Amino acid sequence: DLPELGEGALKNCLPYDEVPPAKYAKWSDTHSLFIDQLQRRSAERVQNTTEFHYVMEDIGRLRQKLNDNRISLNEDVRRKEIADDKLRKETRAKERLASNQEEPRIYRLTLDTVDKPNLQLIMFPGKLAAAKKGGVSTKVAPEAAADADSELIGGGDDQDNNKEPAIDPERDETLNILADLVDLSRGPKTASTSR
Repeated sequence: DLPELGEGALKNCLPYDEVPPAKYAKWSDTHSLFIDQLQRRSAERVQNTTEFHYVMEDIGRLRQKLNDNRISLNEDVRRKEIADDKLRKETRAKERLASNQEEPRIYRLTLDTVDKPNLQLIMFPGKLAAAKKGGVSTKVAPEAAADADSELIGGGDDQDNNKEPAIDPERDETLNILADLVDLSRGPKTASTSR
């Protein structure tokens, strides 16, 4: 199912080393992690998320290219393929901007500021759309992008100046699953007369 890449796909590859498994304590069944509920919630979200549909389209297109196992040497055909890819990316970017989803708020967070009530806001909702309409670069200020994670918000030196904040549906779904786990771990909420 996966493309045969790497040394393991070669005819005379070297054997790999095996490392003995580490000893660990197994998780007790009394501490349920709500696996079934988490899988159900995640599957519903993935089914309704446009970004995952884009990922599946891209996977299908890549599989088709790998199965065809040929590339056109005709310059006009190649230019058309490149133009189609560019048009697809632009269409998706417009759909993302037009969607009603709230843009993420990105804060500067360090170990020193984690407990402080007022965090420095690096990217706020509407900034990206307003900057694009005005033709302004959406690159984050250099002093705000000094963190190691700055490439996630489009502020790294090795990145294009016009890059948007990274869109990572897998990371977002991982955070949603974690939020679901926290929610389910709190247990059911019951009505109470005390305040």
